[in-house]
Amino acid sequence: MKNCLSKQHLRQLKIINLLHENKNMTLDKISYTLGFNNRTLRKDIEQINSYAAPIEILSSKNGFYLYIPMNYNIDHIYASILKDSTEFSLIEEIFFNENHSIDSLSEKLFISSSTLRRTISHLNKVLKKKKIKVNSQPLILVGDEAEICSLMIHLIEEKYGIANIPFPKIQVGALDKILTWVAKANKQRMDFCELNRLRLWIMIILTRVRNGHIQTTEANFPADVDTSLLKNKVLTGLFKSVFKIELTEEVAYSLFGMFIKNKFAFNYEHLEELMAHDDSVKVLAERNLQLLEALATKLEIPIENKEHILINIYNIAVLATNLESENYILYNTHRALVDRITNQHPYFIDTLNETIKQVFKNSKYTTNKLDSLAYMLLTHWRNLAIHLQTRTPSIDVGILLDTDIEHMALIRDELHARFSNKFNLSITEEFTLSAFKKKASMYDVIVTNIPGLSFKNSPMVVCISMFPTPLDIKNLHNCYDKITSTSNK
Repeated sequence: MKNCLSKQHLRQLKIINLLHENKNMTLDKISYTLGFNNRTLRKDIEQINSYAAPIEILSSKNGFYLYIPMNYNIDHIYASILKDSTEFSLIEEIFFNENHSIDSLSEKLFISSSTLRRTISHLNKVLKKKKIKVNSQPLILVGDEAEICSLMIHLIEEKYGIANIPFPKIQVGALDKILTWVAKANKQRMDFCELNRLRLWIMIILTRVRNGHIQTTEANFPADVDTSLLKNKVLTGLFKSVFKIELTEEVAYSLFGMFIKNKFAFNYEHLEELMAHDDSVKVLAERNLQLLEALATKLEIPIENKEHILINIYNIAVLATNLESENYILYNTHRALVDRITNQHPYFIDTLNETIKQVFKNSKYTTNKLDSLAYMLLTHWRNLAIHLQTRTPSIDVGILLDTDIEHMALIRDELHARFSNKFNLSITEEFTLSAFKKKASMYDVIVTNIPGLSFKNSPMVVCISMFPTPLDIKNLHNCYDKITSTSNK
């Protein structure tokens, strides 16, 4: 969905992504890597700094780098791009307000009517493959309702954050009371994150329902779904007074239909019931079980919470069944987590890919689906990350200090505490520097307090203070990441 952005914002997104992955790049190197001239780069960096504060792109004698304050993260800068984007502001505005004319929307977005028409034309070219269109008369979003809701859910989530959605507090409060009651009536437990996410989904769908885009003529609630909410005069009265529509069975089905129509399983017992009555559900659930058990065998990792994992990987699959869209706008959080963890455990993704091919054979398994599945496994499979850590690649680190053996033992113990099974640590037994140089090649990294020490065709050297500083530790982390990422290619 990033292609909805203007050319300028797309350039700026590339600059941000590059500097997020690489610190201290000269302007010439950025220019060469991205293919933009220096003058354009300087203007883009200036604009990024104007809308992304307090995150900034700063320069030092070593080059440009992305500065992110301790109490912020990269999410903020992607949200800032969305807030600065005319294209996504247009989409959001006509989603919430369907009474705009070309002139009123132009004024709202601070652009000319001709620019607005060009922007709509650009958006329609990008959104066509998602079966979505920005209508000009009237100015509304039309097309596949599942895709429209998916687009708006991810846009609001990335722009505002899951806990700060831009809906009136009175509406959010009323919906929370209804969702809490529904969850309790159907014996469902929701945590903070689940309630926030469900709240956003329902508010997006409810907005489309209130504007007449989602109209359900019949409501086929499964027999095991408690619908007594519809007879609760207090809650139905609250709904009508706040949202200005009746909470009928049809409206309720419209709000929760995406779960019911897609055969969402509310718990493991419900999944078993669905399997008993629907062969397609049975096939998918059995393949997921086969996948999970095969992974556990190949990775030699026990499954301590099998039912919990199965219900979640089944649900993410069915909810994405009819969607062409990615599950993000600018920032793929699933990919970010998966990449970070598997950078040191590439065999996990390799094994997952291999197992998917064996189990699902010719079934289409997109990159987006793979990211979601890997994210779900890494976050929901109890102790998976811990077990992966036990198989973390290790490097050989030699310690050479010009103080005494006791000091070297202290440094060895400190580094062992910080890097545990990542470093194979040993203290040099040679009595002279020339003797040590002959054996230096047996190490990947040399830790020393001797300034300027270097070796030909040999290991990396990290010169530390008398006791490792945060910068020393960071340098050692960088060495480890560089060595292991190179060896894994």
